[in-house]
Amino acid sequence: MNPGAWFASRKRDCPVCGRDAGRSAGNNPIPLRHPLPRQAISSLCGLCLRAIPWIPYPICRICGRAESCEDCVRRTDRAYQMSRCAVRYTDTMRDWLALYKYRGSERLEIVLAAMLAFAYERLCRVSGASFPTITAVPLAPERLRERGFNQAERLAMRLADWYRISYFPLLRRLRHTEKQSLKSRRSRVVDMRATFAPQVRPEWTGPVLLVDDIYTTGSTLNECARVLRQAAPTADPPSVYGLLWARS
Repeated sequence: MNPGAWFASRKRDCPVCGRDAGRSAGNNPIPLRHPLPRQAISSLCGLCLRAIPWIPYPICRICGRAESCEDCVRRTDRAYQMSRCAVRYTDTMRDWLALYKYRGSERLEIVLAAMLAFAYERLCRVSGASFPTITAVPLAPERLRERGFNQAERLAMRLADWYRISYFPLLRRLRHTEKQSLKSRRSRVVDMRATFAPQVRPEWTGPVLLVDDIYTTGSTLNECARVLRQAAPTADPPSVYGLLWARS
């Protein structure tokens, strides 16, 4: 055996595309402080890393969109404090999420969670809040049976482990709803009513972090926040903050 092979760098396959991540990663910046999410993002090759459309400076200070947001301007009954999203929902990001959600590419889970960690660190910075509790938007029972897992819950539990936050399933979904992006604003609000209910849970106080994969109109996030605040075990309902992987 060639002794030089002992010191050769080991090939690392990019978890998204399978290219050699070690050869092409280069010096692409990784906008994360926590070492474990940084390590997960560094497993990507340079092409995939450059394809991530981070949202470092959102225009809408409420929902975290990179552009101005008419939904937030018109919404008068907002139940959540604010939200932040990690990336724009581009065609590339849609493909990555589909690989994870529909084709069972579990290697992507830690990468998507690490991207969500970027939004978490930004949310902590801009809100000044600390989060003792994290939960996730639940799937309808039939959708959970089809897919076998709730992607929002899995990503939330990764964050809970990295940042030492207590994860609790605080909500349950009573029925499945169609895609919100295909409906009018009024239809979105009406359609989300009576969709969620509080889950049996331990006593919890303090700000709650609510995780979902995509922010489209904010109707899902707002309804979940409303249910959580109504079900809070204290007379003074805690603030609910949204944390989402992508903003459409």
